[in-house]
Formats: sequence, structure tokens, C-alpha cells
Amino acid sequence: MPVELSEILSRFVLQKNWYRHSDNRVKYAAFMPNPKNGETSVFRTSGISDVEIWQIGEHEVAMKRDKPISGRADIKASVVISKNLRILPCEPPERHANIIAWPDEKSEQK
Repeated sequence: MPVELSEILSRFVLQKNWYRHSDNRVKYAAFMPNPKNGETSVFRTSGISDVEIWQIGEHEVAMKRDKPISGRADIKASVVISKNLRILPCEPPERHANIIAWPDEKSEQK
């Protein structure tokens, strides 16, 4: 199913350098593409409860990577699209998607 502009995408924070401790704000580094595949993994979380979102993070991210989740960043799909990126639904797991079409130059990815 195509991603709607109003949808919320959740990115689970696995690294302490992905957020600023002083005010718990997520840094752009949390959304940078994986250097191995050029994609950023997110989950489509509109219409589900906060508890369900955290369960997805625990089961589909933390357990599979054997890393604790430090936090979560939620962003509207429209913000991603406005940066000339695309969101590609990519199941399984359920609700998973990848942010794709990143520029090749790392300086342009910020």
C-alpha cells in the first residue's frame, strides 16, 4: 500500500550519538542512510497506540539487532517527501518501510 503524506514514520534510536542528551532531541544522524544499502529503515505507525509502536521497536529492532532502544523519532511522511526522498514499503516485517533515493554525496544527505 502506498505511503500517504499524512502518515507518521517512526525511527528507533539505537545509538547515543543519534540524539542530544541535554534536551532529548533527535539529531539528523538518526535518519542518515545505512552505508551498506543507502536506505533508512522506518516503521509506518499511524493509527496504532504508543504501546504498539514500542512493541514493534522491541521485537523488530532491538531483539533482532541485540541492541537496546534509546528512543524514537516520529516524522511525517510529507517531511521526507519534501526533501526529495521516497518512502518504499518493504514488508516483512509488518509496517516496515525504507527511506530511499538519498543523494550520493554525504554532505547533501544532511
